[in-house]
Amino acid sequence: MIDDNAAWQRREELSRLATSHTVAIDAPGSLGSGFLVSEDTVLTCAHVVQGCREVSVTTQGLTITADVIEVFPEHDPAARIHGFPDLALLRLREPQPLPGVWLGDRAPQEGAEVVVHGFSRHTLESGPQPDSLRLHVAGASGQFVRLQGDQVVPGFSGSPVLDLRTGRVCGVLKTSRDDRQVSGGWLVPVDAVRSHFPDLAEANDEYHRTGTAWCDLALDRDGRQARLFGRDRPRSTRRPPTPAQLLTHGAMPFLDRPELADLRQWCDDEPDLLLRLLHAPGGSGKTRLATELCRRMYEAGWIAGIVERKAMERPEWPAELTAALAAGIPALVVFDYAQARLEDICALLDHVDRHGPERMRLRLLLLARADKPLWQALQSRVDDWALADASVVQLARTVPAPGDTSLAVTAFRVFADRLGHPRLPPPRTLEARADREDSLLGVLALALDAVLTLQQGRTWSPAGDPLERICDHEIRVWHSSLTAWLPGETAFAGESGRLLAAGLLLVPTLASGRQRADLVAVLEQVYAAAFPHRPAPDMLRVGTVLGALYPAEGDLIAPLRPNRISEVLARRVLSTPESSGHTHAYLTALLTPTRPTPVEERFEAAKAAVEVLARARGCTTVGRVTDHPAHRALDTALARAVAEQPDVLLPALADNGAVLPHAEPLAAVMLAALESCAPPLLAAVARRLPRYPSSMSPVSVVVLRRLLDLPDAEFTEADQLLRLRRLVGYSLRLDDIDHDGGRSEAALTAARQAVGLSRDLVQQTGRHLPEYAAALHNLSLLLHHAGHTVPALEQSRSAVAHYEELLAEELLAQDLPAGAGPGNGLRQARLLDTATALSFLAVLRLEDGQVDAAHGEATRSVRLCEAAGPGARQEDTLLSCVEVLAECDRRTGRIAEAVTSADHVVTLLRELAERHPGRYLARLPEGLHRQALALAGAGRDREAYLAMRESAQLREDLPPGDRQRRAAQRQSLRVLAQLSGELREFADERKSWVSQLAAMSDHDERGRLAGGPRDGRQERHDHR
Repeated sequence: MIDDNAAWQRREELSRLATSHTVAIDAPGSLGSGFLVSEDTVLTCAHVVQGCREVSVTTQGLTITADVIEVFPEHDPAARIHGFPDLALLRLREPQPLPGVWLGDRAPQEGAEVVVHGFSRHTLESGPQPDSLRLHVAGASGQFVRLQGDQVVPGFSGSPVLDLRTGRVCGVLKTSRDDRQVSGGWLVPVDAVRSHFPDLAEANDEYHRTGTAWCDLALDRDGRQARLFGRDRPRSTRRPPTPAQLLTHGAMPFLDRPELADLRQWCDDEPDLLLRLLHAPGGSGKTRLATELCRRMYEAGWIAGIVERKAMERPEWPAELTAALAAGIPALVVFDYAQARLEDICALLDHVDRHGPERMRLRLLLLARADKPLWQALQSRVDDWALADASVVQLARTVPAPGDTSLAVTAFRVFADRLGHPRLPPPRTLEARADREDSLLGVLALALDAVLTLQQGRTWSPAGDPLERICDHEIRVWHSSLTAWLPGETAFAGESGRLLAAGLLLVPTLASGRQRADLVAVLEQVYAAAFPHRPAPDMLRVGTVLGALYPAEGDLIAPLRPNRISEVLARRVLSTPESSGHTHAYLTALLTPTRPTPVEERFEAAKAAVEVLARARGCTTVGRVTDHPAHRALDTALARAVAEQPDVLLPALADNGAVLPHAEPLAAVMLAALESCAPPLLAAVARRLPRYPSSMSPVSVVVLRRLLDLPDAEFTEADQLLRLRRLVGYSLRLDDIDHDGGRSEAALTAARQAVGLSRDLVQQTGRHLPEYAAALHNLSLLLHHAGHTVPALEQSRSAVAHYEELLAEELLAQDLPAGAGPGNGLRQARLLDTATALSFLAVLRLEDGQVDAAHGEATRSVRLCEAAGPGARQEDTLLSCVEVLAECDRRTGRIAEAVTSADHVVTLLRELAERHPGRYLARLPEGLHRQALALAGAGRDREAYLAMRESAQLREDLPPGDRQRRAAQRQSLRVLAQLSGELREFADERKSWVSQLAAMSDHDERGRLAGGPRDGRQERHDHR
């Protein structure tokens, strides 16, 4: 909400702008007013310049001659007043450096408060003087609009009427020279200006865009920016930043990178809403890049910023965003650490869908360390329309340095200058050591460590992890501050005191978002539990030192940033008894509220702490710390904390694990507690588990098995539906973890029970046919996975029949043909469900040798996909269906059609790989491979060779794959060797293909003799 002071300031500034654009018009025998609508054009009333070809115009104390260029209408001498619209345009012979007022797009509403700035002779000073009026809109008066309130005296005719609600000029004040009524008056509505001077109105609209002074003020862009994302306040200069803060507070200038230009282009693209998931390992500069993008987009007229934690908990926040979008302000909204913000992201998209304007420009940028499983989580939670044009982009880990200087040396000089040592020379070994760092943060930390070490008079060594060393520097600064503020405190004396200080420093990071008084209580509680036999230091003063070193708005204490430094600190503290005391007690006390607290608040606090611990444990992404001495201590402590507080920690672990790519350690911690916890807690955990394959599948199996084993007190329709969903989920998650086939029978049993239960529901209620069709489809999938093709066919045919029945009902209800435009969400789901089931049935028929029937079903599946509206699921389904159709074309001997389908697959893959390289790039070589085989089958050997060559080259750029991928690569090389021997144009390339094929064979033989690792189960074609 806008406070009274801000609203008053906005009105004052709008009035100042209106006054600066108002002019006095001196016509023979009369005084009138007007206003600039461009740098050389003045709008006024026709009766002010009646009978004149030129007049004198005074603006900003300067008198200029102006030509009367248009008048509507010419005055009728018999009429008492000038007729509608009573408008005239003047052209200044000397243009002014003013853009013109911002014309409104409609007449003011009844009751609106308006202000008029013009000139009159009715002031306390002699002669024409600037004057103003404050009036209210009474309503329409013929084609004019009547105003009431202030006295409209001669001289105001032609003045701009400023609508204080919209901040725009809503009309031109009209008073006739022979009108004796001076109380109130009339205005010519802005609609008349637009209809009589359309080119002028169009040019005015073109200029006044967000980013221009009048538009920004009228729309309150600065105020909206502050309310959504806070104001950029200069950081306090009372004390120097800590070492970690030097890495996060912009000490190092932003280094331009190509991704910034790409993101700018993404913002400027046409679709109303675009979502992008930008991912990279920690320390790659995602947040810094997003911050710079926000700054530049704000300068370009947007509102842009990173959404604070807990912003979505305030109902006014999403309402403020949709109000800004409705006002025509484009918005860039960034969610940092998006894995932990899934609920906020979904809530925002839902709010925009429900309350946002029909047309808008909204960009959602999600920053994460990995794309999976966050992308699957979004697909399972977000409506397909919101992901229609979504993109997934991986950010490079490092950036090039400007000029000829290396990034490490550039950073060294920046940090040395910031720390007051501008003449400090960089170590000779700095550049060589920086080449071994794989992230931007690592290079910056290396340079900062060198500066901090040298300024202390010590010799810098390039050995060791620079992030560990920055953590050392951070603890040193923190410990020094503690001993300075608490000089007589023996607890912090010596090396043991430094280690204890490190343990206290971690508390604000694990217990983030606490008011200072609450955090002091947490510190006292943690210390008493973890160090029960040691005298406690003065925690109130400890909190004061924390507040001084790590200030945050609202009397909060900021967590340690950047995150990778806090992860180092967490591993160090929880594996060092001198820092954490009784580690499990340390964690348990930290997660125990210091006052009566609602369960939901306790859960959110536990979730935030677990997020930090999961990163420290290595659950995030490639390049993570996979093996660290602290992991065992962390796992043990977390497991004991879970045993003591399962009610909040189990749901918190499930919530975090659902969106982390390597959540196996969290799953392992949960399993023992899940075997014994109460049913209500099991149900709470079940609601948070992912509905897609993930590293949390073992947890899902335990939770769903125990829930399914519970006796049913009442078996209502709702109970049966819940059990049905659990049976389906249980069967699928069992299938996820079935690496040796031992669990396949249990999965099939659960799937069969789901089919029986859903069939009974349909028979009992006449409803729930979609659930029955889905259960049949699920059973056919699991039968297929278990190698039972014939029964899988039977179930798949039944599933398809029911899906087609549901689709026909939906199309009949909407009275739409199957290919008619993008339908609603239910129609979209019916189309894609039916297409998926048909495509899978085609796969089963191919396996059973029913190639002609398979071709018909595959063809229909593609048509249904093409009839669906755009969306992330539509893209995935269409690609899978076209791939199956291409195989059907090949197997049925339709050579030309097989080439066309293969071309379609490659075209789709190229388009999707460009927009979503993380999801589709690895599939492009296989699509090209199949295209090459189809072309070869059609006798188009040259085109086949080119496609196969591109396939082989793309595979070389991909990470090493499983046995199936290597087999495909060998086949590609054989085909290339054969074709290059037959095509003279490529004969000189044959030697290279033969050599690569021999090298692959040698490598595989060496691996066989060495007893290399067995390949895991191949990825299945996902028709779920």
